[in-house]
Amino acid sequence: MIEIDDLRITFRLPGVDVRAVDGVSIAFPDSEITGIIGESGCGKSVLGLALLGLLPHYARVEGRLKMDGEALTPERARSRLGVGIGLIPQNPAESLNPARTIAFHLREALLPLKLPSKDVKERSARLLRDFGFASPERILRAYPHELSGGMQQRVLCAIGSACAPKWMLADEPTKGLDRDLRDQVRDTLRSLKDFGVESMLVITHDLPLARELCDNLAVMYAGQIVEMGPRLLEQPMHPYTRAFLNALPENGFQAMAGVAPRAGERLPGCPFAPRCSHAKPRCHRERPSETAVDGRIVRCFLYA
Repeated sequence: MIEIDDLRITFRLPGVDVRAVDGVSIAFPDSEITGIIGESGCGKSVLGLALLGLLPHYARVEGRLKMDGEALTPERARSRLGVGIGLIPQNPAESLNPARTIAFHLREALLPLKLPSKDVKERSARLLRDFGFASPERILRAYPHELSGGMQQRVLCAIGSACAPKWMLADEPTKGLDRDLRDQVRDTLRSLKDFGVESMLVITHDLPLARELCDNLAVMYAGQIVEMGPRLLEQPMHPYTRAFLNALPENGFQAMAGVAPRAGERLPGCPFAPRCSHAKPRCHRERPSETAVDGRIVRCFLYA
């Protein structure tokens, strides 16, 4: 299990401090796929970088992170990268080094296992074969630009799974892909449990992917997780979640009132209160805590 307790991440920028994650306390259950959704800039990817120990030096981190009951410091997170927790980054064309072959990428991913050269080659070929490549030897010799977007994404999945991590973090795995490639990626992500990956966090804007792939969803807004649980897209409870879903094309483009807080702006009460049709005076003064409701966690005074 990954446990997060009162996590706050602030970027110290010239003339302003930007709070990107603001008091997140949540537990991501193991043996399940949890999706993290929300608007751009809400803190999804920053939360993921914190779990990997990959935040920049000018980020101030407060709060506690645990994995399997042990403190997850940035140093420990980096030491477990690829082994305890794997990463499937977004934008495969930008994540793969264009000057290196696929064999080089896989060889680098397998370094923590300290395998003999012969075993590295055999394991690399087997990984590619497992992820649907009929001619792994040809793919190993290829450079990233010689592969399609879907093939590049499958290569990234093979790289992330190379050391059989228990956890996998997939950051916008379908970004920029068409429907057919998105479906390929969804099926590939589903197959990761066959390669030792027990649990997964999927950061995504792709709600159809989230609906089809994830057991639970966490919704972020202005650096906070405002709602988490199963069947969230079918039965949203938090006013932001309902407004977010109503703004989708399939729901008639019902525009959300107001705008999200600006970078560096921290409101005294609920950050969604200025846009919320249910807001009371209390909402503008106090920050609601998490409340358990019917198997959900909801951060709203409507359920307190």
